[in-house]
Amino acid sequence: MIKQSLHQSNRYLWRLLSLLLIVIPFLPEIVIVSTAAVAEIMGWDQKGVCTIYSLPLTKIITFALEAAASSILAVIRTDAKWLPVFYAGVSAWLCLCLITIYLGWASPLSRLLLGFAAALAFAFLPYLGPMLAIASLMNDNCQPNEAGIGSCVVFGGYIGNAEYSPVHDAVAIGWLASYGVPLAFGILGIYAIAVILFWAGSRKRTRAVVR
Repeated sequence: MIKQSLHQSNRYLWRLLSLLLIVIPFLPEIVIVSTAAVAEIMGWDQKGVCTIYSLPLTKIITFALEAAASSILAVIRTDAKWLPVFYAGVSAWLCLCLITIYLGWASPLSRLLLGFAAALAFAFLPYLGPMLAIASLMNDNCQPNEAGIGSCVVFGGYIGNAEYSPVHDAVAIGWLASYGVPLAFGILGIYAIAVILFWAGSRKRTRAVVR
């Protein structure tokens, strides 16, 4: 009984860890969406001066966009060899998520469904997440584009500055999905095969013991 309770407790810890591993990479997008939602709920006019504890909302969004897109693209543009490193990092993080999901749930169906959800998130959100996060901010004074043309004015200030805005990087990073998507689903395929094989092996051993 005690052993079973400890085993269940370990599963809860693995589940918590898997949730953290899935959420942490997308904190910048969560910050952007949350900031825009707070402004909408409070009824702040996008042309007015909007701050949270004296911190302009545009500064919060700028910092989040730099973390989610601008800093990544800056490194890749400096030296293209960092691109496979970036993909490797995303893939490794997805693998960690899948391992914790496997350890956190006992049912093969739960492992496969949650694994699919995690792979879906890592297939699209690292690349399209920033663009989706800023979708609600677009207006006549903020038109994100790949060419990086134009400033972005919302909530009474510039996202970035008058010369350049990181909202353009949120669009540009979307092109990285061309390799990121098949890579994530390739990892999912390997994971699914492993889950099915382990499940089949476990059932075979159980039947052998019963006989």
